[in-house]
Amino acid sequence: DEISVLPADCVVVSAGPWSCAAEDWFRGSGVELPMEGVKSTSIVWKQPESVDKVDATALFCGEDNRFGTHLEVYPRPDGEIYICGIGGSDYISKEALKDGAFREECLAKEPRVEAAMASFQEMSSSYKKEGELDRAQACMRPCPPDAMPYMGAIPGYEGAYINAGHNCWGIAWAPACGLAMSELIVDGESSTIDLSPFDPARFTPSLRGSRGRKRRGQNVGEQW
Repeated sequence: DEISVLPADCVVVSAGPWSCAAEDWFRGSGVELPMEGVKSTSIVWKQPESVDKVDATALFCGEDNRFGTHLEVYPRPDGEIYICGIGGSDYISKEALKDGAFREECLAKEPRVEAAMASFQEMSSSYKKEGELDRAQACMRPCPPDAMPYMGAIPGYEGAYINAGHNCWGIAWAPACGLAMSELIVDGESSTIDLSPFDPARFTPSLRGSRGRKRRGQNVGEQW
C-alpha cells in the first residue's frame, strides 16, 4: 500500500476504537489513550408481508435467561426493526486495536444472531410465524475505561485534537460534540460544553498529576 503525507494545519483524530493508535502518532506528547473495543452483534428484521404497519414503540427488555439476551428493539420508519442488546460481546484490547483488529471486517456472531431471533420471536407471533432477517451485522464500540470520550487537544502539539471514545452514543452525540470541538479549534475553547472531564490527558499521570492514576482500573460496569 502506498503511504502519502497530506499537509494540514489542524487534525482531528476520530477513528472510533482505533483512535488509541494516536498514542504512537504523537509520541512526543506522551499521552496515554486506554481504549477497549466492544464487538457487538445486531440484527435487522424485514417487515412481514402480513403486517400493514410496524408498531413504532421501542422496547428495552430485561434479561432473557433462556437465550442470554437483553434486547433493545427499535422499529424504523421503513418497517424494519433493528435489534441490539444481544449479549455475547467480545472485548478487544488496546494492543489488538492498535494492530488493526476488525478494522477491515467486523462480522456478526452466528450463535448470538440465532439467540436474538429466538428471543424476539417469543415476543411476537407475527415474526415467529413469518419473520425474515434482512441482515445480521456487528459493530466495534469504542470504550475508554471511565466510560467518557476523549475530546480535546493532544498535549504538546499545535493543531492536533482527538474526538473519540463515545461508545454507542457517537451518532446521537455527534452534533453537540462537533459543535464543541469546532469551538475549541476556532476559538481556543468550547463555550457549549465544558470539555475538561473529557481531557485526552486524564490517564497520563505525568501530564495530569494523580487523576489518571486514580481512574486507571476503575470498574465502571457494563457500558451502554
